[in-house]
Amino acid sequence: MLNQCFRTYFGNSLAGWMAVRSFLVVVLCGCFIENTNAQDRIITAGFQFKPIFSSSFFRTGPVDETINGVDFHLDQRSGFCLGMVVRKGITNTISFETGINLVKRNFGLSVTVPDSAVDESSTYSITSYEVPLQGLVFIQLSDRIFMDVALGFSLDFYPNDFKTYGDNYVHFSAREKWVSTALLANIGWEYRTEKSGFIYLGASFHRPFDFIYYSYILYPNDMLPTAEFQTQIQGNYLTFDIRYFFPSKPEKMNKRKKRNDPRQG
Repeated sequence: MLNQCFRTYFGNSLAGWMAVRSFLVVVLCGCFIENTNAQDRIITAGFQFKPIFSSSFFRTGPVDETINGVDFHLDQRSGFCLGMVVRKGITNTISFETGINLVKRNFGLSVTVPDSAVDESSTYSITSYEVPLQGLVFIQLSDRIFMDVALGFSLDFYPNDFKTYGDNYVHFSAREKWVSTALLANIGWEYRTEKSGFIYLGASFHRPFDFIYYSYILYPNDMLPTAEFQTQIQGNYLTFDIRYFFPSKPEKMNKRKKRNDPRQG
């Protein structure tokens, strides 16, 4: 039943479901593994840089359509996610992460009329901001190397609509909502030191629960019928994650000292 629900949501993309299953496996393993270099009660902060990759497997491939003799092409290209992250240790194997990120998705657009001189192309970008909320489970592989799997959600903010123009077309993209939610899943490995901090390498998958923008391209022409191209931008992306966390120390537990009862010897 759970398998069918996730497959229905992710469509042909199995990445999200695989990440969920991996997270559950690591959670179960983490419950039985004792972490000597624990994250218990540690608060640390750092920064991250995540190049964005596009793939048809993640439903971010190119969209091609011919309308009234006009060929339209739209594809999501590389981009980046840059920001800060704050991590709070809950137990020896479980932590919570949040932060804020600037996300830039780049797109390519082309309009072509076969057997004519019309062949235009341009690029544009969608800028958004993300606030991730996710839980992490760690498995210690050696004294300093840890593997972690994270699962959670993101609050995504899209500040504005925008337009672009060509010599023969007009492009307009309208946001579906100014704030939306997305599923986050990642897996990675980190090298920890007490004095130099943590270095993390991994990969993340970002899957909005709904499309993020509605794109509309109009090609007016006196010789041909007006061509109107419409599509929804899903906003899915896969990233390679590079993170650095500053050195931190475990919080000290406040222990109340028991007072001796003067009536007891």
